[in-house]
Amino acid sequence: MVRIGLALAIAGLFITTTAAVGTSVASGFVARDQTISFALNIPQNDANNDLYFSMQAPASFSWMAIGMGNDKMDNTLMFMVYTDSTGKNVTVSPRLSDGHTEPSYTKDVTIQVQPGTGIANGNMIVNAICSNCRSWKGSKIDPANTAEKFIFATGPDGSINSNSLSAGIKRHASYGAFTMDLTKAVGAAQIPIVATSDSSGTVQTQDTADHDFSAPLHACAMIFAFVGLMPAGVLILRVLKSPRWHGWNQTASAALALIGAFLGIYAGTMYNRSKSWNSAHQIFGLFIILAMVGQFALGFLHHRMYKKTQAPTKLAPYHVWLGRVVIPAGIINGFLGFPLALNSKYNWALLALTLLMVIIFGPIWFWRWRRDSKKSPLGNVSDSDGYQSQPWNSGPSSSNIDLGSYNNHPPQPMNYPPPNYSYQAPQEGRTFV
Repeated sequence: MVRIGLALAIAGLFITTTAAVGTSVASGFVARDQTISFALNIPQNDANNDLYFSMQAPASFSWMAIGMGNDKMDNTLMFMVYTDSTGKNVTVSPRLSDGHTEPSYTKDVTIQVQPGTGIANGNMIVNAICSNCRSWKGSKIDPANTAEKFIFATGPDGSINSNSLSAGIKRHASYGAFTMDLTKAVGAAQIPIVATSDSSGTVQTQDTADHDFSAPLHACAMIFAFVGLMPAGVLILRVLKSPRWHGWNQTASAALALIGAFLGIYAGTMYNRSKSWNSAHQIFGLFIILAMVGQFALGFLHHRMYKKTQAPTKLAPYHVWLGRVVIPAGIINGFLGFPLALNSKYNWALLALTLLMVIIFGPIWFWRWRRDSKKSPLGNVSDSDGYQSQPWNSGPSSSNIDLGSYNNHPPQPMNYPPPNYSYQAPQEGRTFV
């Protein structure tokens, strides 16, 4: 009797489990590249508009998603899945999309995760019931539609590890679309088994690898401009003594930085974390770009005026000091940008490039300082470009007034201060007692 009772109990447990997960009344989809699978069951005569579904994708992807109601992202309801904070289970987030941007979490839809959900055999697996899921703002699905539109996507390799239903995600690595015969999904309410092949009436219509490079190009342009070209431009002026090539170099670096800024603005429109323009990287970056443009304009005007007068201008110190602020500020802002892009690991690469720049440019700058110090009898570095902050201290003047014998000491050259100073130069021919 005990054995019979035990056998009946095991059989009852098996029947219950099979009823919960294992219905054949469902429509299934498997991507051609086997990256994601989806099965859907629509309960008959259900006033709650519930949907029963299962999903599966390799856990190496940072996320997976299925969208309903369109073959594009516009007005789709998405089931987005990623690893939770433990990395051993998953978070299922219902989201709405209003365009080709990161979908946003919606509270209008409730998802109840069922047994069997988690990470197993290297896969993220979801068994769930979605309440109030057949219609939403902007679209709906029709159980009588024999070619209902769906989309799918997978994120790049990595892990999100978050319990938040509105966690930030990276742009998809691949995406596509398919149609599904929903009439074959209507039946008794049960969680469908994970699909292993397309069901009758399911057709994949699109499969695309993502090739948007706006964010990487933004990072590369900014790093090359602020870590490479701008510091090199300083050396071109101070070491090579070439205002012409300095101007061309700084023009190229400013243009590259502006292109990078526009790429960053475009990339920022795609993500919830950057749409509002309230991150430190974006705010700080805006001020840096404005300062860079102002510094470039000051340098251009200074050079035009210097060519006409061959005398330093009042704009030079502002141009120089803005450069001393803009370059390190731009580099620091890069360290704020990679975390915003969910790529903090690249801060190490930026640090390495910055140190490399210091190692290469530092000795050259020191050599230039030693060289010019030795050339100047007064210990002042001589510049011929008009950028020195006190040009009257730039070295001995070519003017030499013969003062005669002055206590048996040879006459010393004089450096005259600029005009409008109260000091008056001695007149030639005056007798000193």
